Amino acid sequence: MSAVVNAQFAGRLFVVILVCVFSANAIAVTGPQELVETTSNKMLNTLKEKEQALKKNPDLIYGMVSEIVLPHFDFIAMSRWVLGKHWRRADKSQKLQFVKAFRTLLVRTYATALLEYTGQDIRFLPLRDDPAKGDVTVKTEVIQKTKAPIIIKYNLHLKKEAWKVYDLSVDGVSLIANYRTSFGTEISQTSLDALIKRLEKHNTRAEKAQ
Repeated sequence: MSAVVNAQFAGRLFVVILVCVFSANAIAVTGPQELVETTSNKMLNTLKEKEQALKKNPDLIYGMVSEIVLPHFDFIAMSRWVLGKHWRRADKSQKLQFVKAFRTLLVRTYATALLEYTGQDIRFLPLRDDPAKGDVTVKTEVIQKTKAPIIIKYNLHLKKEAWKVYDLSVDGVSLIANYRTSFGTEISQTSLDALIKRLEKHNTRAEKAQ
């Protein structure tokens, strides 16, 4: 997949963040299904409460995402699966640099996309997996007025007594598979170091453009 496909996929993620926010206090007592539903409603309420402040200063969204979302994604696992064989060949410094750059890319994508939310309803489908296994898929539908619902699936695993997102898919397109294909092609054509530098430059430009 090309960078264009990545952009198209990322453009749909404005609905994803709404059901991917996890409360640290709730993790110990709430299953993944209930957790997704409860905290997504909390996020929607927060967006409504901060609507005027965000209109005046959209950059506030980055702090919200960093504080609420960042701790509850397993970026190391995501980075490992995205890079695949290239992760195994990378040294410690390369791994740390990639995780940081990839995390920043995803967080900025989510934060920017959040500003596009226009009040879609979310339907939470029954959980079919057994949380006792430590790995589940939470399924949701984002209802659209004139189009078919957007199907979003969240893959979570239990890591150190906390549920962490390690992949998600929008209408069958996996975030991990999407980036793995495009990053793999780029590394084959250049190198892992070149990919890391490109991501870092992209993140720096985005930060300066705030």
